[in-house]
Parts: sequence; C-alpha cells; structure tokens
Amino acid sequence: MRAPLVYDPYFRYHTWTMRTIDALSIRVLALLLVVLGSSPVLGQISFTDITSSAGVANSLSSAPRVATSAIWGDYDDDGDPDLYVTNWASGAAVNASVNRLYRNNGNASFSDVAGQSGVAESRNSIDAAWVDYDGDGDLDIYIVTFDDQDQLYQNNDGSFSRVTGSSGVNVISQGDETAVAWGDYDGDGNIDFYLCKRRFRNALYHNNGNGTFSEVGESAGVDYLGDSQDAVWGDYDNDGDLDLYVVNREQSNILYQNEAGQFTEIACDASVDNTDIGNAAAWIDYDGDNDLDLSVANIGANALYRNDGGDTFTNVTAGDLGATATTWITSAAVWEDFDADGDPDVLLVNGANSNAGQTSQLLLQSAGTFTDDTASAGLSTGGSFGIDAAVVDFDGDGDLDIYLVNSQFPSFEASILYQNDSP
Repeated sequence: MRAPLVYDPYFRYHTWTMRTIDALSIRVLALLLVVLGSSPVLGQISFTDITSSAGVANSLSSAPRVATSAIWGDYDDDGDPDLYVTNWASGAAVNASVNRLYRNNGNASFSDVAGQSGVAESRNSIDAAWVDYDGDGDLDIYIVTFDDQDQLYQNNDGSFSRVTGSSGVNVISQGDETAVAWGDYDGDGNIDFYLCKRRFRNALYHNNGNGTFSEVGESAGVDYLGDSQDAVWGDYDNDGDLDLYVVNREQSNILYQNEAGQFTEIACDASVDNTDIGNAAAWIDYDGDNDLDLSVANIGANALYRNDGGDTFTNVTAGDLGATATTWITSAAVWEDFDADGDPDVLLVNGANSNAGQTSQLLLQSAGTFTDDTASAGLSTGGSFGIDAAVVDFDGDGDLDIYLVNSQFPSFEASILYQNDSP
C-alpha cells in the first residue's frame, strides 16, 4: 500500500503533517534503542538549551516580544534551515510585535535579518508558512495577521517583495484571520491555500498558476462561518487528493472530504466532530498502518483519532496524551520521530493562556503506548507558556532539534532552542 499523502509543506518543516505538501513519510534517521528511566544512559534521547549562544530567544530585555508561532525553512537555499518567528503587540508597544527572521549561520548560531530581508512585519502576526507558491524553486512566505491585512512575500534570491495586492490574496481583510494551510487540493501542480477566520467565512484561494489567486471557498463548499482556529490538509482516505480538517473553538470541528476539488462535510459520520475549544490539529500515521490518523490539541482533553478505514475513526486517547494538566491547555501537538526508532512521538506544547504556566511534554511512543520522557530528555519541567513548537535538524547532525515558542504578557517570556545531543 502506498504511503498516505499529507500536506504540511516541506517549506514549513515543523510538523510531520501539514499548524500546513507533497507525499511525506515518517522520518527514520537511525535505529535507536530507547531505555526509559530517570538516569541518562547510552542511547537515551538528550536535549540541551542553547538559546543564548544561538541568539534566538526572540524576546529580549532590550527588545521584548510576545511570540505566536515559528517555522523553519531554508529561504536562502544555503543548505541549512532558517527560522521565522511571528509576534504580537497586544497591550505592548507596537515595536514589540516585529517578527524575526533568524538566518542560520551554520555554526549553531543565528542572525536576525528580518529588516534587511524585507519581512519585519510589525502587526499582530499569528501564523506564517513557507511556501514556493510561484514554483521558482525558492521559499516565499505568507504571514497571517489576526486583525489586519495578511501579507504574501515573494522571495527574490534571499530578499523579499510584498506581492499581496498584485496576487489578489485576501486584499480586503474580513474577520480575524487565525491560520493558513497550503495544499494542492485540485492536483493541478500549483499550491493553493485555506485561510481560517473568526467572525467571517473561511476562504479557499485557488492558485491560478500565474502569480495570482482566486477565492473559491463557496463554490468548493468549504466557506465555513464560525470561529476557526486551524486547518490541516491530508489524504485520509488514500484516494489521491487532499482532504481538509478544520479546528473550531466551541463549535464542532469539520472534516471535508475531497472529491475532484469539491468538498463534502463528513465529520459527524466519521466521528471526528470534536466540540472542545480547539487549538490545532495534525494528520499522522501514528500506528504505521499506511493511513492517516488525526491528532487534535484542545483547551480541554486532547484527542487522537485512529483511522479505521471506510471513513470512520475511533478516539484512542489515553493517559498523558489526552490530558496533561488539570487545566488542559494544549496549543499544539507536534509529531516527529524524536528518538529515531521508526515510529512518531509527540511534543505537547502547553501553557499559553494559562494562569501560571504548564510543562510542555515530550511523549515517546513504543508500539502505541506513550511515555512521558520530558525530564529524562533534558527538557524543562517548569511551568511556561508554550504556544507552538518548530522541529528540524538545524545543525545537520542527523537528529531533530526543537524550537519551543513561549508566549506571555507582560513577562515577555523567551522562547527556547533545544539542541538534540543524543548519541
């Protein structure tokens, strides 16, 4: 059976799915024996906080920031991934919202080049995605602004030009935009995108293949009106086209089944119409049976839906995977094979919007059972205000590193880069 199709652009790097793509399979780096326990042993996964030396804290005492998301992508095509961080200004000075583009210097350090590269957005950015929308071989970037105009920047050999107006992308901002999901839903070779909103209808922008887009949400049947928070593309039914899952807040989530570019809503029939306060979702083949399962991160109990085939799913959430704290605030579930044993593990990003912060938890999988290895892996077990995480091998040593995005006002908590030192 062929591998399931997931759209989470290679340009985005930080999720196995597509928080946003071509066929993507679980990354198998090497065979690693993971020994559970509190004492470090040979073969156990291990991370070190190198934020300060790497220069990627984002929020500094001299330049505070309230971060909202992060994405890895090799925008300058030099062979190593760079990092873009979006920021928010609510309650703070406007200059506190300036986004950062950290260029990877290739020596475990980074330089903020957002200003000189032309992508130092200074509004309430809430999401972003790297994407080669024009098919010229380099990564462009789309930036979602919650209460203002979104922006599309075209990459011109490492510097960027704003092309929002000329491309016809979300020219009139309606409602509050929350997330963008890129995927070639109609299979024409051009990457389209879905835009989540609150207080207005969600939008689907068809890529016309000439640098412009046309909004087709209503005609395609995906113009949901409500409070959407996230969307992810994935071919859950293995029919060769991308289906769409939409996460809503205090409203039933939506599963749109794609049939030749037209969509039918089947979430209730498929038993994935989660009604908690949703934050994010990810498609992932967690059990290795060659179909896509579905992970949903909530303010409330998280959910892992096993794909049983025949357009049906079963919620198999158990233990730490479902509820990590009494207040249950998970902003994202980031799936990757952190310990390189051939099956996907999950980092639950917790704490944003909580009163006192929470621990973001690393759960390693063994044959469908998940074990909390946060402390033994060297990740912080203290309370923080995690809102997102971006995962990539930034140093090219063959294992996955973690950038944990923290978001808190007025303390302006720094984000953290964890380098994977596993043997």
